[in-house]
Amino acid sequence: MKAFFLLLPLLIINACNTAKTTTGSSPANETGLTENSTPSCPEGGTCTVEVLQNKQLVLKEDGIGALYPEITNGDNLVVVYTFFQKGPAGTVDGNYTETIHFEIPATLNELYKKDASLQDVTLLYEKQCYCKGEAGFYKVKNGTLQLTKTNGELHFNLQFTVDETSHKLSNISRAIQL
Repeated sequence: MKAFFLLLPLLIINACNTAKTTTGSSPANETGLTENSTPSCPEGGTCTVEVLQNKQLVLKEDGIGALYPEITNGDNLVVVYTFFQKGPAGTVDGNYTETIHFEIPATLNELYKKDASLQDVTLLYEKQCYCKGEAGFYKVKNGTLQLTKTNGELHFNLQFTVDETSHKLSNISRAIQL
């Protein structure tokens, strides 16, 4: 009986494993999610990109003045690119995540933004880690974003820096099936 109670948590954890490559959509808010390790994905982690249709990014501030986005219903596309690196075994808070959020009009076919104009697409960088003083959301003010939409595919190339914190992502080049 003791062996059963010792093995039960292991069985539960093993049953919660997720797929490594996923593509999905729903008729109301078509959402696509893909995961892989591409050349623009830093070594030692996995990168995912998600395109949320009929959404918008709304910037908010919490009680201490920290910035955060809220994804709400809208008429645009919201792109969320995430780099995830698993922490060392046995650590609870060792995971490391960087996320890029931006919003584009659904009818847009081409886009080029540089430096301050990156805020026209609400370009945000997020860092989640056990790194005091660095975790949080930052507006991206330095870099370039090139984007084209053709034949049901969204191609984007983003090169950026965030002066307020260190980061592993700096160049993202992706093609996403819409």
